[in-house]
Amino acid sequence: MARKVKDRFRDWNLLHKSVVMVIIAFFLSVTVWSIWVFDAAFELEQEVVIDHGTEAIWPWVFDPKKRTDWQGELVDVVPYVGAPDKAESTRLLFWKRGYKRWQSVERTKDVVPERLYATVYESDNDIRWLRVELIPEGPCRTRVRLNEIIGPKFYKDRFWFFTSNREAEKRLQISGAALQRWVGDTSGACAAAQ
Repeated sequence: MARKVKDRFRDWNLLHKSVVMVIIAFFLSVTVWSIWVFDAAFELEQEVVIDHGTEAIWPWVFDPKKRTDWQGELVDVVPYVGAPDKAESTRLLFWKRGYKRWQSVERTKDVVPERLYATVYESDNDIRWLRVELIPEGPCRTRVRLNEIIGPKFYKDRFWFFTSNREAEKRLQISGAALQRWVGDTSGACAAAQ
């Protein structure tokens, strides 16, 4: 008489169903993510409060020579057409991240002196919309809001953007802190009208 081996785990069917459900959930989530990023752009925002008026901060926002000091990864700006503080002017921007270098063409979209500077820059890899808003909170206090929307051109870059999202956020944080430092170091103390 043959002895039957006793199986302690009695419901192997449940195990197989669980494994299949996990695999289905994984592929379903990848499919949903693929559809969601098909034509996506990613928004980043940073706010900095600077203890100076908008008139002291404004030259740092639009002047190409000063932008390379505070804007992260920006190496050089070469003007093409028009003044940088006028709408529809264009410039060639040179960027560097580690050993990687690239360039983009920047076009000024909206300008409200001492309040708003909005640009679009397009490279071979992506399109970026940068919006710098200066919000006065008092005679010697301004909130600077940096808003950047990144739209990678290639589908694979949109799909895997979450892997470089922290890097883009860090660059924007560094830019805000550098702007605050440069304005504070070069503008002197703010003299409020009493």
